[in-house]
Amino acid sequence: METNKILTFIKAIDNLFFNSFINDGQVCMNTIKWFRNYESQNANIGDKFEGVEMACGKGFTIKVADPIESFSSEADLKNKMNSANWTELGSGINFRFYHDDNNANIFSLSVIYSDIANDNSGNYLVSKKYMDEFSDHKFVIFLQPDEFISKMNQAISRLGKSMKLGIVQYYSLDERFQRNLSYFHKPDTYSYQNEFRIVFEDPNAVQQIFSLGSLKDLCLEIDIKKKYKIELIDNNQFSIKSID
Repeated sequence: METNKILTFIKAIDNLFFNSFINDGQVCMNTIKWFRNYESQNANIGDKFEGVEMACGKGFTIKVADPIESFSSEADLKNKMNSANWTELGSGINFRFYHDDNNANIFSLSVIYSDIANDNSGNYLVSKKYMDEFSDHKFVIFLQPDEFISKMNQAISRLGKSMKLGIVQYYSLDERFQRNLSYFHKPDTYSYQNEFRIVFEDPNAVQQIFSLGSLKDLCLEIDIKKKYKIELIDNNQFSIKSID
C-alpha cells in the first residue's frame, strides 16, 4: 500500500450530540465566519485566521495614507502610492486579510494514515495534545470512510452546492508573508489536529445541519486514550482492536 495514504478518519463529537450523530447521522457544518468568532470561546475549535487569503504573524510595519480615489494604470497607482504622505503607526502582529463576501461551510475530521497499520505494539491514534484539548468529547473512527464521504456529498448536492475536500496544510505565523491561502490552510498551532476538511463555498453561508441516516454500521466509538492495533485487510478495509 502507498505510504501515508489516507486510511480513514476520526471525528471528535460533543457529548451532547453523540447519540444524534450515531443514530441519525446528524452533522453540523458551521460557517467560516462562525469559526472566526468562536475563537474567543474555544481556541481549539475557533480560529480568527479562518478563511484568510493573506497572513503575517509579526515583523511588519503598519502605515496609513489618504485614500487613492482613482488611477489610470498600474504605473499611475504605483506612482501615487510612492508619493503618498504615509504615517507610520508602528509594528503589528497577526495581520490577516480576507474579503467580507468570502464564506463557506466546513466539516472537520482527523486523518489516520495507512502507515499506522500492522504495528503489533499498537498506536495511539491521536497526539497527546489532541487528547487533552478534546477531553470533553467522544470519538469515532470510520470503518467505511468512503461511504460517509458519499453521504456528505449527497446532502451537500441537495443544497445545489459542490463539495470540496482535502487535507489541511499548515503555515507558520512568523515574519514571512503568507499569500494565496484558502479554506484548506490553517496556522501551524493547529497542526496537532491532522485535519481533513469537507467544504462548500457560499457567500451567504448559514449553519447547515444534515441528517444522513444511521451511522452505526459506518463508524465505531473509540477511547483515544487507549492504544489500538490496526490491520489492513485490503486497500479499502481494515480491522481495529484495543490492545490495552
